[in-house]
Amino acid sequence: MVVQHRSVSQVKEYADCPYRYYLHRVARVWQRPAAWLAQGLAVHEAAEFWELSDRQTPEDEVLATYRLSYETHVNRLSEDTPNHRYWFASGRYAGGEDIERRFGLGAEQVRRYVEYYREHAQERIWTTPEGRPAVELAFEIDLDGVRVKGFIDGVLEHPTRGVVVRDIKSGRLPGDGFQLGTYAEALRATYGVRVESGDYWMGRQGKPTVPYPLTFWSRERLVDTYGVMDEAVRAQRFDPDPGQACQMCPVAFACTFAAV
Repeated sequence: MVVQHRSVSQVKEYADCPYRYYLHRVARVWQRPAAWLAQGLAVHEAAEFWELSDRQTPEDEVLATYRLSYETHVNRLSEDTPNHRYWFASGRYAGGEDIERRFGLGAEQVRRYVEYYREHAQERIWTTPEGRPAVELAFEIDLDGVRVKGFIDGVLEHPTRGVVVRDIKSGRLPGDGFQLGTYAEALRATYGVRVESGDYWMGRQGKPTVPYPLTFWSRERLVDTYGVMDEAVRAQRFDPDPGQACQMCPVAFACTFAAV
């Protein structure tokens, strides 16, 4: 029997539009690809590669890792959708043009990542009690019967804030600290480590955001948030919520309610 689990991305997707959740995760319809997906994955993988070398790998090798990762993800997405005209455009850049453009944008974000930590070497990766560097740190916790799984981009020892959680964003800034709050609870439940703040490292700016206080995302609030979503999905409540977001929905083509 497959044990159902939840994640940050599931909760966010369901909150955006329950019917989108259904089409993506239940019906499993084709999703419209985008070059920014490959960019984000490649930036993450290059950052992980550099961190796991204890920040010793030369920048050109980190960029080579990024290039290989970007090409791999573009090729993977192209297998399902080889005609790049069907990929998402980005502003005035059509799918094929955006693939070329975003390769350069992501490479620049990787350079900024390396440069930032060379200038802020005191912000070090935390090490788990088992001796593992906390980079792409997997977790699985139980929130009153709801199993939540995920990966934390980075857990750091900050010189003034103690242990903090940090997520890498190659695109836009998220609207709240829910993701970081989930990560903080995962560290508390798994390692007994108290995390009071977190932030997002923004590739566009080449630096972290201001700290997000995480006391709001108590275990009780997370239990409620995940529990409500889990109950709704199990009850198969997938009401559509059409609106402006439909224009960037990767499953809008299969949705009879899309406002496009």
